[in-house]
Amino acid sequence: MADAPPDRPDAAAGVFETLLVRSGRIQALVAHLARLAGSVRDLYGQELPAELHTVLPERAAALAGEHRLRVDVVPVRSALRWSVRTSPLDPRRPRVVRCAPVVVPGGIGRHKWSDRRLLDRLGAGGPVPLIVDRDGSVLEAAWASFWLLDGPRLVTPPADGRLLPGVTRARLLELAPSIGLRAAEEPISLVAAVHAPAILLTSSVQLAVRGTVDPGPDPDRAGRPPEAADPDPAGRSPSTIIEAIRAALAEAGDTGPRD
Repeated sequence: MADAPPDRPDAAAGVFETLLVRSGRIQALVAHLARLAGSVRDLYGQELPAELHTVLPERAAALAGEHRLRVDVVPVRSALRWSVRTSPLDPRRPRVVRCAPVVVPGGIGRHKWSDRRLLDRLGAGGPVPLIVDRDGSVLEAAWASFWLLDGPRLVTPPADGRLLPGVTRARLLELAPSIGLRAAEEPISLVAAVHAPAILLTSSVQLAVRGTVDPGPDPDRAGRPPEAADPDPAGRSPSTIIEAIRAALAEAGDTGPRD
C-alpha cells in the first residue's frame, strides 16, 4: 500500500459539484447545492450565489440523453466566481472498477476540492485510488463512496470529517430498506475490504458499480477476515443486488424544470 505525496488540496482553487443530467433533468439538485453551499460557507465565509438554483436547471433542460454537469465555485478577493461545464457521458461504463489502497493521513476531508492534483497523480495510469488512513481505516475511493456488500448488509464508513459525505451515499442509506438491505455506517478495515464478498462504489454520475480491491503485498496484516453475514434472504447474487441498487438510485431524486 503506497503512501500519498505530502501535498494537500489548495482551498484557494475552490470547490465543485458533479451532477447527473438525464434527459434534461438533474438528479438530487437540492442536495448537491446544499452541500456546495455548506462548503462555501465553511471555507470562505460567503453564501452560495442564489442564481445557481435557476441557472443549473436551465442549462440542463437543453441536454438530451445523459450528461455530466460540473459547477465550480472559486473565491476571488471578497467575492465568488462560478462556472458551469457539461459533457455527454460515455455509454460504455465499466462493469467493475479496480481500486488500489493508498495512505492519505486524515483523508481528503469533507469538501469536494477543485484541486484534484493529488488524486489525479495517485491514480495516473492505474487503478482508482482507495483512500486509507494511517490506522488502516478505508475512507473512500477517489471519486466514489465505498461500501461493503455482505448478504443483506450494506456498510459504508462513517462521515466523520475524513471523507466526502456523498449525496448518492446519503440517498442509498435511505433507500436501502426498500431494496431489502440493512444499511449502516461503520468503520471498515482494509482487511475487511480485501476479503469482502462484494464491493460497491457509488457516485452521482456512475450511481452504483461493483468494485474490487487490490490486496497488496500483505492483505492480512490487519488480522483475519470478518465472518460472513447471512445470505441474502431473497437468494439474490451480489450482481443482482447491485443492479437493483443502481435502478433504485436512477429512479430517485430527479429535479428539473418539468417538476
